[in-house]
Amino acid sequence: MIKNIISDIGNVLYAFSTANFINKYVDENDRDEFLLNTFGSKNWFLMDKGDVSFEDSRKHFISVCPKYEEAINKLFDSSLTLCLDKHHNNINLLKEYKNKGFNIYYLSNMPSETFEVLRKETDFFDNTCVGGVISAHIKMAKPNRDIYEYFLNKFNLNGNECLFIDDNINNVNAAINVGINAVELKKIDYMHTVLEENIK
Repeated sequence: MIKNIISDIGNVLYAFSTANFINKYVDENDRDEFLLNTFGSKNWFLMDKGDVSFEDSRKHFISVCPKYEEAINKLFDSSLTLCLDKHHNNINLLKEYKNKGFNIYYLSNMPSETFEVLRKETDFFDNTCVGGVISAHIKMAKPNRDIYEYFLNKFNLNGNECLFIDDNINNVNAAINVGINAVELKKIDYMHTVLEENIK
């Protein structure tokens, strides 16, 4: 029986699009290379994980994409929230599920700087959620097994009583491998359906 709903943040709680940013700020001929050198790079994962600091990451991405220094600075000055559509979110839906008696948690790969901006803009993380885990805070990241085990231990949860929702199938499969019920959210608009289908 599901008692706990665990939500990723990007593309689950808030719409997140690297394409919108790239299409706005990067020349068409440079977009594939820019993506590989920034959002799609190992360095981005290391920033999310907290192994490389936010400001050192800014410097690195500028060094590999010097033509786009201004755009990268804009992105980092926003704490990466330029890629988020904060008006397109599932916060109210999860508040409804809290009111139905479910415990709400978050589990996301994200720099601390980005999370603090979001946390200040809504009472959701502090009031609706029992708690959660941000990768950079603990230097662990999805889909590595340790972050899921840490999460379950931190909140003393039984994976069989949890539903984890993530937009990345690798993260979903990793959660399943540690005994957590998990489902891929293919579009942020499908959250209502996913919850209805997986919570009986």
